[in-house]
Order: sequence, then structure tokens, then C-alpha cells
Amino acid sequence: MKGILQDRLVHQCLDIILEPLKLAAQLGIMMSDPIGCSHYCFTPLASYIADTLEVMMLACVGGKTSPVTMAMYKQFGDAFHHEPWTKSTTLAQLDVVCSCADPHNLEAFFHEVQKFCLNGVKKPFWSDWPLAEPSHFLTPESLHHIHKQFYDHDAQWIIIAVGESELDFRFLVLQPTTGYWHFHGGILKLKQVTGHCH
Repeated sequence: MKGILQDRLVHQCLDIILEPLKLAAQLGIMMSDPIGCSHYCFTPLASYIADTLEVMMLACVGGKTSPVTMAMYKQFGDAFHHEPWTKSTTLAQLDVVCSCADPHNLEAFFHEVQKFCLNGVKKPFWSDWPLAEPSHFLTPESLHHIHKQFYDHDAQWIIIAVGESELDFRFLVLQPTTGYWHFHGGILKLKQVTGHCH
């Protein structure tokens, strides 16, 4: 139950802090450009960069569920796109849960939200932000999504396709370049891959 309260607190804090931007998204606001000209601007929620756990918390999903599609972890390898996990879907599911269980009764509420693979946040910070769609604005963090995805998936596929010894040999014969890491022992013995190695 502590996790639910923490997630709710994060959403409440973001809701308070981002209120001026939400108002600007609804009503617009006069802003100056770099040369001093005023423009009537709106502030959509274009991107929120976060790691996987934070993305799941922000999208209000729980368990092993995709934060951007309706896929469960057993469906992650499917050869087709699952429908997106939309703002309207999440809010409709939360309405159903709130009609069945009191949000202040954490245990009963959590029991109900689990049926919809939600995490127990009653009011997401983006719920009243015009055009805010979690499946669009949640942006992958480079280290955890792109970099790690490459090493955990793409590099492993290459290892299987080319072979371990051949891949290490190709890294061994690369000419060292100043300013870049040289894998003189190959890449198969790496225990951890960080951004400093590349």
C-alpha cells in the first residue's frame, strides 16, 4: 500500500506544480520570442522523459503491463501492434473502479484496480491536461530504453547470427580511435554496459 500512496503523491505534486502549464494549454498565454515579439501560445504536454518504472507509474499502469499499449507481458513479442493505452481508457477504467470501491480504502481500491492492470492512482496529473495522451508524451530515456535495448536484444541477436568468436574478433581488429573506447577484449566479456563505454 505504501507504493500506491507514493504514486498518488507524485501525481498530486505534479498536478499542483504543472497547473500553470495546464491553464496555458486550455486558455493560452502571451509569450515573448527571442527577439521580443509577443505570441499567443498554448502548452501541450509534448514529452516526459522517464525510465521504465517511472513511465509505468506516470501512465498509471501496474504489474507487467505496457505503459503505452494494452499488451500484457505475455503479449510483448506479438507480431502485431496492440491498441494504444489511451487517456480515455485509463480514465474510464478509473471511473468504473471508483464506482466499485472507495479510493480512500486502499486495499479494496487496489483489489479493484488490479483487474484493469492499473496501479492505484485515483487522479493522474495528466487527466485534465488538454490533448495529453500518455502513449504519446511518455518518451523513452536513452540509457534505459535505447542503449540497454540494443545490448540486451540487438547485440544478442548479432551474437547468435555471427557467432561469439567472430564478433569478438571483429572488435579486436578495429583500429583504436582517439576519444572512443576500444574493446580490445571483445564485447562478450562485458559485465555491464554503460554510456561511458561507447
